Amino acid sequence: MRRTLLLCLCFISLAVINKTSSQILLDENFNYPEGDSLGAHGWVSFSGGNTNVLSVATPGLIYSGYPLSNIGNSCRVRNAGQDAYKQFDSVNSGNLYCSFMVKVDSINATGDYFFAFLPPNNTSFYTARTYARDDGGLKFGVSKSTSPIVYTTGTYNLGQTYVIVVKYTYLTGGSQDDEVRLFVFSGAIPPTEPAPTIGPVTQAINDNTLSRIALRQGTASNAPTLNIDGMRVFRTWGNIVAVWPISTVAESFSLSQNYPNPFNPSTKISFSIPERGYVSLKLYDLLGRKVKELVGANYPRGVYEIDFISEDLSSGIYIYSMEVKGESGNLFKDAKKLTLIK
Repeated sequence: MRRTLLLCLCFISLAVINKTSSQILLDENFNYPEGDSLGAHGWVSFSGGNTNVLSVATPGLIYSGYPLSNIGNSCRVRNAGQDAYKQFDSVNSGNLYCSFMVKVDSINATGDYFFAFLPPNNTSFYTARTYARDDGGLKFGVSKSTSPIVYTTGTYNLGQTYVIVVKYTYLTGGSQDDEVRLFVFSGAIPPTEPAPTIGPVTQAINDNTLSRIALRQGTASNAPTLNIDGMRVFRTWGNIVAVWPISTVAESFSLSQNYPNPFNPSTKISFSIPERGYVSLKLYDLLGRKVKELVGANYPRGVYEIDFISEDLSSGIYIYSMEVKGESGNLFKDAKKLTLIK
């Protein structure tokens, strides 16, 4: 009896440790009435006064494969006005991430930052500053503090929703050696952390404990206007993936019929792979044109499920096609139809 109790306590302790190591520190879906100020929902204004108060806007943003997609509304960030932060539990070691959906409406050539982390006792030491600017098209950028600002080499589209992940890494070699990285996604979000779009970016400036996310509306001559939504602060990469492992046991390759079908606005697609392999799952229209990349990454053996949200697709019949290249050389292909009715 005593041994059983001890084993149970050990199991509970391990579970708590594991949960803490992968903890989600904050989710912000702006699931509040349109027009409400963020100050009414836990955000603290610290600059800009009552000019262009940060407020809830409709609709919320949608991004297939992102777990906070299509929940509640969004926040409108203008090119001048109030700045605000929201608190989470302090972090001073390992990795700290913040992911969010963003749709940029306007930019200029100078650019400015609209998101950053803050320490628990300061509202001016912005770190992991995230920028948008016009340089032959929309480019995103990141800096540890003031400089250097490093921008994406490729350009992105105004009016399109992207998922951005900002990563801050604590290093133990010195007091000014922490690193910042930026990931920008327009397709499937991989289940394991890929190479960053930008980074690592460093600067010889003091490292800090971090405990706040900040939205900044910048200066009218520089800053972008945009909507931001689905903000998640977390410690491990797996907390942003919307491809869910169902089982580690898989006897064969398979692609299941989506359910429900017909659907609106979301449906689930499951697949199984009996060995580790690269899984590509894409959506096509009936003319054979690729509409979306739903999955594009390596997965270990198992059964998986993806939540697919129809976003701005029109009603109609589509084809979802899966191709798997197994580590042993096996190649699997299958395709099925799904029907979207709005």
